[in-house]
Amino acid sequence: MKLSLSLVGIALFVACSAHEARADDDADRARSAFTEGTVLVEKAQWAEALTAFERARAVRKHPVTTFNMAACERAMGHYTRARQLYLEALAEHEGGAKEHRLLPASLVSEAHAILGELDRMLVRFKLTVEPAESTLAIDGRPLFPSGTDLVAGIRSPGPGEPAPRGTFTVVLDPGLHILMFSRRGFRDTTVSRSFSAGESGSLNFELSRLPATIKISASEPSALVAVNGVDVGPAPVDVLRPAGLYRVLVRRDGFVPYESQVTVEAGQEAAMRATLRRETPSVFSRWWFWTAAGCVVASAAATTYFLTRPEPTRPDVGGGTLGWKAEVK
Repeated sequence: MKLSLSLVGIALFVACSAHEARADDDADRARSAFTEGTVLVEKAQWAEALTAFERARAVRKHPVTTFNMAACERAMGHYTRARQLYLEALAEHEGGAKEHRLLPASLVSEAHAILGELDRMLVRFKLTVEPAESTLAIDGRPLFPSGTDLVAGIRSPGPGEPAPRGTFTVVLDPGLHILMFSRRGFRDTTVSRSFSAGESGSLNFELSRLPATIKISASEPSALVAVNGVDVGPAPVDVLRPAGLYRVLVRRDGFVPYESQVTVEAGQEAAMRATLRRETPSVFSRWWFWTAAGCVVASAAATTYFLTRPEPTRPDVGGGTLGWKAEVK
């Protein structure tokens, strides 16, 4: 970091601000914060200087302020953030009318030279993540889109965001980084890896699908559980299975079996409670029923016999020697 470049920018900013809006409160606050940053730069207190320049820029944007923020980030080794700020400083400078471009030619040339240096130092690798729409964060920050690249280290800390489909390019500072991949239904994957300055290459990551968990309990202790016809033990029991549809049978002697179906997704937990109802014995299985039934059958048979038997006929009476017969009514 060349300190003299920052000081040139500081002097220019103070002069222009005083000339343009000395009575403007916002300009006064921006100038005050910028001057504070100047003092801290001279002491090489880069983090504190950066904070002061950020306050100045929040009040009033100026390419010199942005240039000095970039210089602070570069001095602290935050190369992707420095690169982005140098690009913004040039854009702010070139976006103004020609007569109001506020970066001197020396700083413009220096910014371009530093950008070339940073591009040679930064790490670039092709990344492919499966399944699609997995979220990615690097060092606890979502990535910053820059053209077709995704740049690490620029955005504020926060959760990961869905990565592009297919293969994409990631740009990051050299050094140790932690990559976090996640997707619902899949096991979170964390990768810690060091990268050398200027390193390039390809990385492929595939997340492992999580099993589903079916938690089965029953109203009666020690009831036996079967899933898709396979015994899995007494309730309560946790059953791990791939995503899909499952038939659950819970049974215990003396109770009516409980049957149900459950559909689970990868990584999902599904709870099922089987309420078992005690069996009501059939009358056909009781002794007294068959005893009574036997009596009824015997009585019915006797009644039927007496009601349906034919009337007995008298034997033929002989007429004796005379052949006489008397009819009795």
